Formats: sequence, C-alpha cells, structure tokens
Amino acid sequence: MRGEKSAPGSLYAAVPDGGLTIVDGRFTASPAGMTARSYALGVRYLDLSGEPSIQPLLHMLKSMTGGTSSRDVLSEFMGQYGRVRPISAFAGLKPVPDDPGAYRVMYAVRVIDSVNGRVPHTRDDTPEALARLPLRRGVFLGRLIADMQPKLVFGWDDIDDEQVRAVAEGSTSCMALPILRGDTVAEWTFAFSRAPEGAIQPRDVSQALMVANLLGASNRHADSLQEVRRLNSALREQFDSIARVQQSLLPARPPEIPELEIATSYLTSDEAGGDYYDFFALPGGRWGVLIADVSGHGAGAATVMAMLHAILHCYDHEATGPDPAAVMRFANRRLVAANLEGMFVTAFFAVHDPVTGEFTYCNCGHNPPRLKRGLDGFVAAVDGGCAGVPLGILAEAEYVSESILLGPMDTVILYTDGITEAFSPEMEMFGTARLDAALMDCTGQPDCVVETVHKALYAHRMSATRDDDQTLVALRHHGHGSKAASLGVLRAADSSPRGHTRPTATGSSSG
Repeated sequence: MRGEKSAPGSLYAAVPDGGLTIVDGRFTASPAGMTARSYALGVRYLDLSGEPSIQPLLHMLKSMTGGTSSRDVLSEFMGQYGRVRPISAFAGLKPVPDDPGAYRVMYAVRVIDSVNGRVPHTRDDTPEALARLPLRRGVFLGRLIADMQPKLVFGWDDIDDEQVRAVAEGSTSCMALPILRGDTVAEWTFAFSRAPEGAIQPRDVSQALMVANLLGASNRHADSLQEVRRLNSALREQFDSIARVQQSLLPARPPEIPELEIATSYLTSDEAGGDYYDFFALPGGRWGVLIADVSGHGAGAATVMAMLHAILHCYDHEATGPDPAAVMRFANRRLVAANLEGMFVTAFFAVHDPVTGEFTYCNCGHNPPRLKRGLDGFVAAVDGGCAGVPLGILAEAEYVSESILLGPMDTVILYTDGITEAFSPEMEMFGTARLDAALMDCTGQPDCVVETVHKALYAHRMSATRDDDQTLVALRHHGHGSKAASLGVLRAADSSPRGHTRPTATGSSSG
C-alpha cells in the first residue's frame, strides 16, 4: 500500500484507501475513530472528537483549574481520573520526618464517592490539622513509603491499615507515588485499581508519577492562593476598621461660624493614611482650624492621627490665649515623648477672628495654604518664611505665629500633599502651579474651590483612584476686615501651568 507524500509543513496527510497516514514522511497507523480533515492550505489534522479519553480529560482539567482550594482540586481529580485510567480508589499519606515507616492518613476515598459528590475527606496538611490525625505504623504501607521510589504493587495479602483497607477492597494492583518537594517526599499518593493484572503497566506509573506531582504543585498553589485571599480579606477588614476610626475623628460637619463660609473634602486612598483636619471653638468668639498629615500609611499613621486628635482636644486654650505657636509646641512635646519611631506630623494651625478678619497661624513643615483674594481673584501662598519643623521630631523645636488680615470674600485653602503630589500617567506631579491655576478658574466660593480642584485632579490623573489621602479645607471670610491681606507674609503664586466631601457651612454675614 502506498500513500501520497505530505506537503511541506503538513501535519498529517490522508491516504485515500484509509488505514494509514504519512506523519513526517513515515507511514503511521491512524487511531480508530480518527479521520483526517482539511485544515488550511492542504494541511490536514486528525479529528480527536471520537477519542474516548479526550473529553473526560478536558472536563477534569477545566474543573481542576477552576478550583479555589486543594480540596476542590483533589476532589475534581479523583472524580474524573477514573474515567481516564482504571483507578478505583485513592489514599493520601503524610510521612513523619525522621521516623521511617510512620505516617498519617490525610484521606482515603473511592472514586465512585468522588463522582457522586460523597467525598469523606478534607485535605488539610497544615501542622494543626496533621497533629489531630493519629500516627500509624502499618507494615504494608510503612514498607512502601520507606524510600523515595515509586512502586507498582500486586498480590498483597492484606492492608493492615483499616482506613485505607476500606477503600482498597477488591483492588488487584496499586501505584505508590511519592509527591516530592525538592529532595524530600512531602506526601504519598496510593492509586488502587480493580482492573485485571497487567492493565497497569510501568509506563502508567511514570505518567501517574508526573500527574501526581503536578497535582501536588497545583494543590500547593491553590492553598497559597487561598491563604493570600484570606490574608487580603483580613487586611481589608483592618483597613476598613481604621477608615471608620479616622472618619469618626473628623468633624461630622463644618461648624457654623459667623462671617465664615466653610467647605471640606476628605478623600481616602486604598491604604489608610494620616490626613486630619479639625475645628476648635476658642475664647472670644475666635475659631481654630487645623490641617495635618502624618507620615506614612496604614495603622501606624492612623494611630498617630488619633494621638494628635486627643492631644489637641485636651489643650487648655484659656491658659495661652489665641497663640497657634503655643498649641503646636504643646502638641510637639507630647508627640516626641510618645517616641513615634521615625514618624512625624506636618501641621498648619490657625486662629481666625471672624470680626476683624485676623488670621494668625503657625506652620509646622506643612504645605503652605493658598489665599484667593476676593478683591481681584489673585492667588498667593500663605508663606511667611517662618515654617517650623514637623511635629514629633525635636522636643525643643521652636514655632512662630504669624498673621495676615483677610479682606471681604478672601478665601484660604488648606490642603495636604496628596493633592500636589498626585501623579499623572506620565508620572508628572500635579504640583502647586496646577493647584493655583485651578483656584484662579473658580469663584473662590468654598464649594466651587472643592469642585474645581477635584476636576483638575481627575483631568491630571485620568483616574478616580488615589495613591494618598487628599484633604481640602476652604474658608471664605465674609466680614469687612482689611481690603487686602498683608503682603509681607504672602508669596505670589507661580502661574505656569474613598472619602467624603462636607457640605458648606455658612455663618451670618454682615458684608
């Protein structure tokens, strides 16, 4: 019989009278039920849809790769492998290190029970679970696991382990397969068959050894993935708890202060940060306003934020009068005494007199606020040049209070570095220039400030996500006061190019 030569690059070439194909230029018998079909440009392939082992294998692989735990993977394997190979039962043994022949039975299950969903085991090789399993020393199984070699066993008299014997009853052969982890045997898989002797061949042991070890690696991957998901879920719960604590420390709503209109925004990142703002009612009708940012993220930053909240709320403002520097010195000494271990707090604390428009402040290493003048819309930095070091670093750090006079409709904008240090997809920071440009485009009304800055940030980042918390506090003075802020403490702005927003609070206005 003569077949026609395959075209270059062909996989199979069909023979008109059937029975043989040419594969790589050689005649090869076609498997039963397989036919050659046209593939493309004369290339031919074998139709494997009639091969009885393919579809069960595909079904098994789909189920296994979709499993989320080692038990899911193992159960699917056991339930389907019997359709691919003549295996009737499985047992899994965990050898005891430094005790040859000793083991614990992790599972013993019939394939039929897996197929029907009756799997009487949960594979769990954690130290806690293994410690609950009885230690065994059966002679038959103990000998089989005494070394690292796989084995094909026939004609045993009895299995002296009751749990394994129950599922292996009626079996005529057994493959003992070591599951390796480096140079050691992590566990053993025993695959029992009721097929006539000779149905299981040494080549089947080689294939089963590879499959069992790949399955073992898959189980370890599934267990690791499940543990990662559990830890991520626990971390997410912790972050959510931290976020709830942080939210509870912030003002529920801006206070209603005569001659002052306020809007705030506090947008959180995926990881808990240390942004903090607050308002303090002071003697003489004055009000204190604070914005602060704890270095770092996570539980540590949230803890320091809570400490600062407690420190400031126990400060006696009656004793020192309206002096922001005295408040910051008090907070600094207590944070240094708490030994923050490398952490620190940037802060800006100001005292506003709504009657005179006087705005007295102390800057402790924080971003200089911006001031948008109501007279001409000019934007400047509130930067008197006497900014102190951040809180929590030096116990004897000196802090100085400075003052400006707010004119009618002047707006002061406090913010944290999560705004100016927001990166674009091209890794370019938002910066103060873009912040000032956004403020130039708004009316200065506090709600407009918040909305305009948010829009500019989104246009810059092209994303609603944040790498750091972003906090804004906008304060508009409605009183008469001075016609312009004291230029001695203002610096002209460079004109080059998970959270909540608090509603505006507006006090009575006389202007």
